[in-house]
Amino acid sequence: MIYYVFRLCARLFGAAVLVLSLNAEAAEWPDRATMAVTLTFDLDAETVWWNDADKMTGNPSSLSQGAYGPKVAIPKILSLLGKHGITATFFVPAWVAENYPDTVRSIADAGHEIAAHGVKHIAPVQLTPEQELEVFRQSIRLLQQVSGKRPVGYRAPSWAFSDVTLSLAAEQGFTYSSNLMDADLPYVHQDPAGLVELPVSWVLDDAPYFWFDEDSWNKTIHSAASVKAIWQEEFSAAYRDGGYLNLTMHPQIIGRPARIQMLDEFIEWMKTFEGVWMTTGGELANYIRQE
Repeated sequence: MIYYVFRLCARLFGAAVLVLSLNAEAAEWPDRATMAVTLTFDLDAETVWWNDADKMTGNPSSLSQGAYGPKVAIPKILSLLGKHGITATFFVPAWVAENYPDTVRSIADAGHEIAAHGVKHIAPVQLTPEQELEVFRQSIRLLQQVSGKRPVGYRAPSWAFSDVTLSLAAEQGFTYSSNLMDADLPYVHQDPAGLVELPVSWVLDDAPYFWFDEDSWNKTIHSAASVKAIWQEEFSAAYRDGGYLNLTMHPQIIGRPARIQMLDEFIEWMKTFEGVWMTTGGELANYIRQE
């Protein structure tokens, strides 16, 4: 039997959060797994390089970086996940699903989860509540139309949401959020009640290491080997604690040849550890809600 310890954390956006943690002496994931891992990919395509998201305009060279994701990286990523027998979660802006339907359909057909990531990758904090609601409705409609399944997970563009985002997500039928950095383990929100949070961290995101700053040229691009070492450190610590690793990646970034090779090696290395449950965000959230 799994024993749960609940603690009430500081209020976030005026709403208390109920945190679920596993008793260290009796912590148990399904099938006696030692820890849980979710591999997630934000398929932003061109959306993050738009100078004007409403007009969908931008520098063609910059926009081509985003196009690399659905055009080149996704087939590599799907091949890699298939090789390792892993199902992953892809957070997809509705604009991407509408403009790259075959790509998004290929992800769903391979058995992976399609989750919501806004419409044009505009941070909810920049929108009115009415605009946010419309974004959720468009996301649900377009993602379900293309993938054949209603999305149950939500990740805000840039993780920058407003004080009503979580409540709107719950009202629209989402079962989990993957946006906050206030915990090591998944937990259940008290308000909105029942919404599961799959916490994230910048250290487990590929963008801080690989994203080139075209404006300043001051941002260092790390080697794939150095990032693998950091992620291995994070995994080892989580494994020791019987914890959780939520990796956030972007196809246009992680899909480059040396980096996809590094991801292949990292997954192979994780698989050498006994009892690692690699699952989708939706499956993990369902487990947390049931338990």
